[in-house]
Amino acid sequence: MSHHSPAQALWPLQSRYWPLLEETSSGTPVRCRALLLTGHVDVPRLVEAVRRVVDHHPVLRARLSDDDGTLRLRTAATPAPVAVWSADRADCARALREAAATPRDPRRDPLATFDVVRIGPDQFVLAVTAHFLVADLGSLYATLGSVLRAYFGRHRPGGVPQQPPALGPVPPARKAWWARRLARWQGQGTLAAALGARPSDRRITATQVEPVSGAAWNRLAARAADAGCSPDLAVVALLASWRAMMAPDITTAVFAAWTDLRHTHGGDGLIGPLSDQIAFGVELERHAGMTFPDLLRRTHAGLLDTMVRHVPYDELRHLHRAEHPGALPVWDTRVHFCRIPPRSSLTRDEPSLAELGLSVELFDESRLLPVAPPADGAAWDGVNADLHLTEHGVDDVALTLHYNATALDDRAVRLMLRSISDMITEVGEATEQRLPDLWRSLGVPGHGGRDRQEAPTCAVPPHPAKGHNR
Repeated sequence: MSHHSPAQALWPLQSRYWPLLEETSSGTPVRCRALLLTGHVDVPRLVEAVRRVVDHHPVLRARLSDDDGTLRLRTAATPAPVAVWSADRADCARALREAAATPRDPRRDPLATFDVVRIGPDQFVLAVTAHFLVADLGSLYATLGSVLRAYFGRHRPGGVPQQPPALGPVPPARKAWWARRLARWQGQGTLAAALGARPSDRRITATQVEPVSGAAWNRLAARAADAGCSPDLAVVALLASWRAMMAPDITTAVFAAWTDLRHTHGGDGLIGPLSDQIAFGVELERHAGMTFPDLLRRTHAGLLDTMVRHVPYDELRHLHRAEHPGALPVWDTRVHFCRIPPRSSLTRDEPSLAELGLSVELFDESRLLPVAPPADGAAWDGVNADLHLTEHGVDDVALTLHYNATALDDRAVRLMLRSISDMITEVGEATEQRLPDLWRSLGVPGHGGRDRQEAPTCAVPPHPAKGHNR
């Protein structure tokens, strides 16, 4: 039987997101990330390393309860589950993805679980799967890194983990600013409108994946760095530019995004829920004369404009409903750029294997993204597309789009992703050309990309519920 410690102070975002859990159905509240370890692995020692890290971060053993109407955070006395099992590589990825797609009750179920999976004679997968109420995406990677440091005897926790930064009340002047901004955005076109989507009041998620070569991604990253941006923000800039080509009357492209509040509110090194959803706009006036650096500056300015006036997402949703009752938010595209896709080539090498006895890399990052169950009515938050940027294959990056198949046409989505992928190559090589000229050289609007073999399309249905026990 599980026992709980006395109630602890809530993390700020736990209380804010609790009422929104029922409307996050267009995305999945549970995420999984994993490392591939090649070499000799002492499995009992690795399991013990997991437990040492979890012991130091009680939030990973958290349960949330509101039985008496008051939300409380308690830490389970039982350790976080660590499952040790064997499978081939494909079955391992599929099982981890299905586990992440399985609903977890924050009141009763373990919200963070770990897997150690043998997939070959000298290959193991170390995976962590967690609900975003206890660990955001950045925390998953930090947790995996801490487990490896503990495994090699390098984990030095040094006392009680620091407390998360407070978000504080939103000043009235900031709410007034957001009310004006929401009114300005509400008439702007959405991704669904740009794709000529049919109206929908529900979401059934399908998936398409468009690879981007590592070389093209590196060139994009270099161009973005010149403008003070990250490559993931550069992808948002291209999405905005594509929307301007498809709907020339649009003046602002509005996006939602998951972003790491550690960059703006402090808390470096903290493991826990420290990412919030934001909404920001990319100004597209005079797009016809823009170059890629021009657009990057506009995109960066739009993001900073939102971040310096950050309003927690629950308050932003409440304000939108109050100002525009019955209307869906204009941000129907959500970008998951909590972090930049890494390059496993930094740790997948012979020196690492020689020094540590292990070569370490990310395990099938693009295949571990769970697909949300269908959502309709009040459970649907109006988001038609979730774009994930993940490592894919050997040092490539994938644009993985989870999109609303009841509204967005499969072929139109495929052509859009192909166009963005092609444009990533173009802007990396010709930064000073006007963007409309580059788009037209790719056949946009109209064709949607270079003539080439059809990219694989995969419409993924929701996974059946499965428990963690194997």
